[in-house]
Amino acid sequence: MRVQSWTPRIYAPLLLGHLGVLLFVGERWILASSYALVLAILVFTVLLCCRRLQLSISHNRPLWALLLGALLAQLAAFALLLVDALHHPQGTLVAFDPTFYFCLGSFWLIAAAAYNPLTPMRRWTTAIDGVLACAIVALFYLTLRRLLGSGEPAQATGRYVMWMFDGMGLFVALFATLRFVGARRAEERRFHFVLAAFALAEMVLPAIHNRFILASESWLPEWLLGWPFVMLGLLLSRRRTVWLRGYRPTRRTRQVAASIAPLMLSLALCLLGFAQLGADRPLAMGALILAVAAYGVRTTVLLGYHQAVEDELRSLRRDLHHKSVRDELTGLLNRAGFRRVLRRAWQEAARVRQAFGIAVVDVDNFKSFNDTYGHLAGDDCLSLVAHTLRQEAGLQPGVVAARYGGEEFVILLSDLDMDRAEAVVQRLRQRVEALQVRHINAAHGVVTISAGLAVMPAGTSLASEKLLRAADEALFAAKRGGRNQVCRAVATEPAVKA
Repeated sequence: MRVQSWTPRIYAPLLLGHLGVLLFVGERWILASSYALVLAILVFTVLLCCRRLQLSISHNRPLWALLLGALLAQLAAFALLLVDALHHPQGTLVAFDPTFYFCLGSFWLIAAAAYNPLTPMRRWTTAIDGVLACAIVALFYLTLRRLLGSGEPAQATGRYVMWMFDGMGLFVALFATLRFVGARRAEERRFHFVLAAFALAEMVLPAIHNRFILASESWLPEWLLGWPFVMLGLLLSRRRTVWLRGYRPTRRTRQVAASIAPLMLSLALCLLGFAQLGADRPLAMGALILAVAAYGVRTTVLLGYHQAVEDELRSLRRDLHHKSVRDELTGLLNRAGFRRVLRRAWQEAARVRQAFGIAVVDVDNFKSFNDTYGHLAGDDCLSLVAHTLRQEAGLQPGVVAARYGGEEFVILLSDLDMDRAEAVVQRLRQRVEALQVRHINAAHGVVTISAGLAVMPAGTSLASEKLLRAADEALFAAKRGGRNQVCRAVATEPAVKA
């Protein structure tokens, strides 16, 4: 039988039994019996939480463990209330030791809402939030202890304590709800929905109980004590359910929630510190200093982390840009990079009406080279040719070499007329031949290149694509003419051997 189907069958008799005790049991045993049944409900809820802890994914287990810690603290508090009720059948207005464990339960709930250890930065901020949560609960407990020992009338003390617990419950509920609103992952939202629902029930139902207890002599408000744990147990039994499935926080919502949460912790500690100013000035000042310092340290950690992330992203963008316009094998501009440089260089040449040339270069008989020596040797050959082109291009201002694809390269020649551009390309051809890379199937016995050159004369205007097409046609003329040579063309005029 599935857990979620038989969980209500266990809670229902316990709740009905609790109600029956409050209606029919005599006053001597009514309070002890009531706490005993609340303990039974709590024990079953603890077992469900243990089951949920075992079934949860690894990075969510600390969250469920913190919720389990809160339940165990509540269990200890109600166990002490049961012991107190056995010795004082009419009950006491405020029991000191249970108050400590109720405070401890609130601490675990705050810690569960603040826990977020997915990155090293989050671990640091979670640790800082944990310190603040510990300080809040400790100062809250010390304030309660001072009230209980003040010697004021029990009724007045009870009202103060009631309002303080209301404030703590409201803070925990708001903090847990804020964490749910900003939760990004489905498993995280599932947990924080359970936590927020339990925190809200822990705020509302005990507040109603306390007010009825102070205003009447009826025992029926005791029935409300078990309901938060019943609701939590029912939620725990539905392991695969994602509540508010359609809810997805926007980036803005996550940012706002992440910004408000630490501020809430610091403000809560500041408020408690101000409350202690009249009773214990050093303690109050220490709390205020801790609240401000913790918030400052947390902000510093976050700023440092985001600065590091920004630097890393900037580096990644540079690398990505470099890889998007550079050929991985040769290190020259690739076709996309060549197109960008061509567009800028041609626009500048057209603007100032200067000469502008394009040379298309091809490694002669490269397919035969690959078939004879293998693709690795072919890659080495292309790298060597590209290195030579890059070196020669670096000697002349306005000359840029790029790999256009396969064994084909292009060279941009800015502010060079036909004769000077041809001289540059001829030097390139001669340097590649001088490498003396053996190629037994080539006419010259070594690796050579052929090139086609087209130049837009100064004072004229010709589309860059037309100029590129003319250089490509000149390359074919060089190949038909026997390779290892440079042919030139003026715009779209027929190519002639150079």
